[in-house]
Amino acid sequence: MDKEIAQYVNTLLADRERLLDERQDDGKDYELNFVLKQETEWEKSIIYKAQKSMDYIIEKEEGMEWVTQQTTKS
Repeated sequence: MDKEIAQYVNTLLADRERLLDERQDDGKDYELNFVLKQETEWEKSIIYKAQKSMDYIIEKEEGMEWVTQQTTKS
């Protein structure tokens, strides 16, 4: 995976996280709201892990770009 794809995935993940943050319970069905809250928290934890992975890929790609630039200057 290259840097641009990782950045794009990060953007999609951030957008999904924003949508999850906007979820609101209706206060009428306690059991449904409880399940929805659990699912939202689970999905946000997966998003966090995926974003960390994408950040690692981006940093790795940037490091490789820097090494390539340094070797071509020499």
